Order: sequence, then C-alpha cells, then structure tokens
Amino acid sequence: MKRALLALLFLSGCATSGYGHLPADQQEDVHRIETYMNGVTGMQASFNQTGPDNGVSAGRFVYMPGHLRLDYVTPHTMELVAGDGHLVLDDMDSGAVTHLSLKRNPLGLLLHYPIRFDRGIQVTDVRRGQGSLQVSVAEADNPSQGLLTLQFSDTAGKLLLIGLQGVDARQNHFSVSLGNVVEGVTVTPTVFTPPGG
Repeated sequence: MKRALLALLFLSGCATSGYGHLPADQQEDVHRIETYMNGVTGMQASFNQTGPDNGVSAGRFVYMPGHLRLDYVTPHTMELVAGDGHLVLDDMDSGAVTHLSLKRNPLGLLLHYPIRFDRGIQVTDVRRGQGSLQVSVAEADNPSQGLLTLQFSDTAGKLLLIGLQGVDARQNHFSVSLGNVVEGVTVTPTVFTPPGG
C-alpha cells in the first residue's frame, strides 16, 4: 500500500503550456475548475484509494487551497500532510517518516495557490459526462513523466471535487474517490502541520 501511495506522490508532468489550444467551451470548463478550486474555503471527506497493486486504503481527506491532509485508517494508520512545496508521510505502523519535495510533482501543482492551469502546466484533456466533468494536467515541459486527473460532479452548474486519478512515469495507476464531501468547513491551520513539525 505504501508503494501505491508513493505512486501518487511521484507523479510529475515538451508540450504546449496552458489550455489556450482547447476549444472555447473546454477553456471555459477549465476556468470554472480553477475558480472552484481556488474558492474552496475548507473541505473534508472520506476517501478510498486504489493503487497499482490493486491494494485499497481508506481514511479521511482534508483540503483547502494550498494544503492537503490524508489520515489513513486502513490498511493501517498513516498520516500524510502536504503544502508549502513539501510532503511528509508518517507511517505509524513502521515508524518510517518520508519527506518529499513537491517542486516537480502534479500533486504539488494541485497545492499551488492560486491554482492556474496555464503557467508551466499543460491541460491534456477535458471531458464532460452526464453530471460530471474532469480535467487532466501534466507539467508542460515533461508530460511523459505523469498525469493527474481531477474529477468533479457537475450538477446545476455547481462543481464538487469527487476524485483524483493518475498515472506515473512507470505507468502505475492510482485512484482516490471521495465520499460524504462537506465544503465550507472551518479548518484549523494546525491540521496541516507536518508530523514532528
């Protein structure tokens, strides 16, 4: 399961930067996503994660622009805190603490504030479904290194983040699905203090 988690962390993404190459309706969808993600004042949800080995983990997801926290309860207790260009994973089962830079990592792009899918980022795909919308992004100067897809429900013009999917440079796939999503929650900044910080 740790391998599955690290597949998510090591995503990184020469191609056209931004999304000006997209049709006008898709550009508008990307702009809606940017506006939505930058406007989230606090979000929490339950999550289920499936990794490249088909292992499944679950826990609690907390997000606000620029910061992310995952508290794993299965298969064992782990704590992941990401923001300010860094990520710390504390595996309470093994006692191992992993520190990673988010500098060239699409998860890091998600944690920029404000989120802008144009400067150094390439939007590779926008898809609409019945009541759904998703956008895929990679680093513009190295898209072959990985891909991150943000998934949303889109009901009556209102977006809600419901999942993340990705593939790393080794073609390892992962997915994180969110449930019981609550927006507008008050998140104490200390929630995003890295383990040992």
